[in-house]
Amino acid sequence: MAFPHNLVTRGAWFVSASVAVILVARGLGRDDDAPVSQVTVVNLVPEILPERAMEWDAHLVELENVIVALTMIGDDESVVEGFTLTKTMDVRVTAVGEGTGGQMHDYGAILDAATQRPVWTMDMRATHHAGGADKNRMIDEMVSLEAGSYLVYYETDGTHSYGDWNSEEPWYPELWGITVSSHAPIDREVVRPYDDRANDAVLARIVRVRDDEYLEQRFTLDRAAELQVYAIGEGDASEMYDYAQIEDARTGRVVWRMTYRETEHAGGAAKNRVFDAFMRLEAGEYILVYQSDDSHSFGDWNSAAPEDRFNYGVTILRR
Repeated sequence: MAFPHNLVTRGAWFVSASVAVILVARGLGRDDDAPVSQVTVVNLVPEILPERAMEWDAHLVELENVIVALTMIGDDESVVEGFTLTKTMDVRVTAVGEGTGGQMHDYGAILDAATQRPVWTMDMRATHHAGGADKNRMIDEMVSLEAGSYLVYYETDGTHSYGDWNSEEPWYPELWGITVSSHAPIDREVVRPYDDRANDAVLARIVRVRDDEYLEQRFTLDRAAELQVYAIGEGDASEMYDYAQIEDARTGRVVWRMTYRETEHAGGAAKNRVFDAFMRLEAGEYILVYQSDDSHSFGDWNSAAPEDRFNYGVTILRR
């Protein structure tokens, strides 16, 4: 059964009985690699053989249970949709993507909307074969999320995705992407639409920066303030290649620039660098700038990605 893409990405989604057979629980197993303390993960999916798939009891994911559905994703796409929880809730995360050599190339994640840091990611080690080519991977887990706002994210590379497979397609190609759902019809007092304007802590943000970009964002301080600057980029001892800086909007003077000496290793390749510190800025209008060169950036790493790949760029937070 094929689902219209524009219908699916808005969350109007129903999994047919034939598709839902892969969403079955067969003995709950605790995943000990939960990314952060606020998340509890329980794996729902065994390795299902095609000839035995119909033996499992299937649980339908119906329209009224879906929180976010980003499915049938094609090549070179980056899609995101948010939601807010007013209290702790167990959600079901089902994702199908592409992975080889221990790395996911088409994958999903859930980010804390305030910090943009992942609270759940599609870890290759936790996935199961999704049928077809060996690189087709799937995951189906229960995840406990605390009250707060979250962004559901899905990213694909330039090959092997919905509608343009370069190897055998998965058993259920319509699920290529990520779906977050509840075990029962959604309580709209608990699950609410995400409003980015509600995040008062973020003063300015430029993240998920790609190759050859020069990005700016203005911000104003009514009075002097202590701010946290969190920036991830690329550099070596001689210079920074992907970096952030803050300029005085009135004079054009650079009041802060990300230098190699002030950064630390950000995980992954040695050239991944992170700056995470507090600084004081006087009242005034400023321009936050991020500049990248022509290689090694979000979605197109030429070496191992930094640990916090989703924040590749810069964020300024009120203390």
